[in-house]
Amino acid sequence: MSGSETLIRIAAAFLPRSRREIRREEWLADLAGAEELGIPRRQVALGALQAALSEGVSSRRGTFTRRRIFAIVAIGVGAVVVGAPAAAIAVMLVSDARGVVTVEATDDGDREVFWRDYPGIPELDPEEILSGPTLEEGEAEGRALLEEIETALTAEFGLEWAAPSTGNGDQVAFPAENFYGGPSMLSTLNVSGRQSTSVPATWAEKERALEIIASIAARHGFTELTLDHDSDNMTAADLKQAFGGVTPEESVIISGMVEGPKGQWLMFTMQDLSLDRDGRFTEDAEASAEYGSLPNSISVMYGANGLLPGADRAEFERRLAPYVGLDRPTPLES
Repeated sequence: MSGSETLIRIAAAFLPRSRREIRREEWLADLAGAEELGIPRRQVALGALQAALSEGVSSRRGTFTRRRIFAIVAIGVGAVVVGAPAAAIAVMLVSDARGVVTVEATDDGDREVFWRDYPGIPELDPEEILSGPTLEEGEAEGRALLEEIETALTAEFGLEWAAPSTGNGDQVAFPAENFYGGPSMLSTLNVSGRQSTSVPATWAEKERALEIIASIAARHGFTELTLDHDSDNMTAADLKQAFGGVTPEESVIISGMVEGPKGQWLMFTMQDLSLDRDGRFTEDAEASAEYGSLPNSISVMYGANGLLPGADRAEFERRLAPYVGLDRPTPLES
């Protein structure tokens, strides 16, 4: 199964039960037709996740932190696509052309503050942006981190590696909306590592692979690794549908995330079709083989939200000046 199909299955699992199967089939159909329309498959998958969050998060807010929501959907926001319903949802549409407007009291009276021109994003403090890595540094650090993880997994399990499955081609940086009704000056990184040509066979070995990923990430300031199986709002049926098993030990897919400093994150997936009891995942894997997806593999993706290109620092500070000292308001609902 490709990474895009995995994202769609996870997205559908977070919807209200009555809509899951219909939405999943719609989104998988959109995914199948994406290439013909010239739309990156991953863009469709991220659009599906955006749609799932819009439909389901209001009743399941404990499932996602704001940083996790940004990590999942920020790549899709702002990429204009036409012709596929799920992909179209990835574009942030604002009905009010004014965006978010607040009223601030000053010595000269009240003044309106138009946040659509804010150069950052709600979840990151501007000082964190300015003190963090630039877009160029973030990409270099991310690639080095992925290589370090790959080297360690190879040393432990003797793995061989192939190119990532096709998605956005060579594009790794995507414009980020400011979630107040306009574009930010920041970019979101989405760097896919290579995929292994095999996967550890036993649960003990898979646990060891997770430990390796977590320990390397921790050395770079990342937090504790979490599995998608740990969601409080997924039932046993949800877990079986999304991952092929109720527990990680028995599942076809093991996936999760590690959050890093200054908006950075790692997402990982292990797929083992030997645990596919009803053939669903094997069928999906066969269909996605033409995109370079391998049936049994480990893949890791590095991302970073809100990185500023090095050449744009002075302009960012200039545009930020009217907002210094103000509390960032609640962002628009997508």
